Amino acid sequence: MKAVIFNGTGDISLKDAPEPVIEKPDDAIIRITATSICGSDIHTKYKGNQDPGKIIGHEYCGIVIEAGVNVHGIKTGDRVTGRPVFTCGQCYYCRHGQHSLCVEGGIFGVLGNQGVQAGYARIPFADNTLVRIPGGLQDEDVIFAGDILSTGLSGLLRTHVGLGDTVAIFGAGPVGLCAAAYAPLLGAGLVIVVDILDYRLDAAKGFGAVTINASMEDPVARIREMTGGIGADAGIEAAGSEATINACIKSTRRGGQASILGLIDKPFLFDLRKRFYDIFTLSMGFGDQNHVEDLIRLIEAGKFSLRPLITHNYTLSEAMAAYDVFEKREGGCIKVIMRP
Repeated sequence: MKAVIFNGTGDISLKDAPEPVIEKPDDAIIRITATSICGSDIHTKYKGNQDPGKIIGHEYCGIVIEAGVNVHGIKTGDRVTGRPVFTCGQCYYCRHGQHSLCVEGGIFGVLGNQGVQAGYARIPFADNTLVRIPGGLQDEDVIFAGDILSTGLSGLLRTHVGLGDTVAIFGAGPVGLCAAAYAPLLGAGLVIVVDILDYRLDAAKGFGAVTINASMEDPVARIREMTGGIGADAGIEAAGSEATINACIKSTRRGGQASILGLIDKPFLFDLRKRFYDIFTLSMGFGDQNHVEDLIRLIEAGKFSLRPLITHNYTLSEAMAAYDVFEKREGGCIKVIMRP
């Protein structure tokens, strides 16, 4: 089969790879029907958090072609999507709902775990990892539920967004746009999205957000102005830069809450003394994987759609061209779908 392989820092390529086989009784093998490129795949390419010779990628849909003897929740022939992490469901962290911290699990496509940008994939702990796709939905409807949508939702849940709240989202990439799409369902009264690329801000407007181009005006001052000098109730950082982290924290009101979702490449400086007396809460970390099934039910019910995020479609054989477009943000690229 063909697969996107990490060769070494800064080097990925499309190569032949052996098809996966059942290794443990709770495994399943799926034929990939759609996979997508994530911003963290670019991080993997340049930061080298994968073993050379291994497949990358963690956003996927597929069809189950084989299931291990201990897999009971899915069966051969099921159309499925999945979480970017595979988890045992039994360890301390899984039992406390913190699946991303599972001591027996891992993340597809990094740290030695085979990824899903391939013709087929082995899915460990298949009953915990895979979710059946409802009959009325297509891959394009659900492929983002496990990763970027769950991550965007995590920021909203960690900042306890509620009825009438103002949410300021820094970074209109896929995760930030997912947060913007979902925030109204939690009752947010005003959703503000900050970025420097107009085409991404236009996408945010499509989800009902008010936008700020940070290359043209100071987002902190503008958010203060829009909120009567108070600031946002919830700040969501989805870009991973020192500038956006600082702006997010500064834009969030006293007594408010901010969450960092963007991958941070290097240490950042922020003077905590400026917020110490504000009863201010800051959180960060992986996306919450507890709500994938619920998110798919909401998509099925027509509550929102992430199809507008898909700007480019390729075959897997065109993966290098797809990566080039995604990485360079050519042609208004937001998300790329690749099909084997």
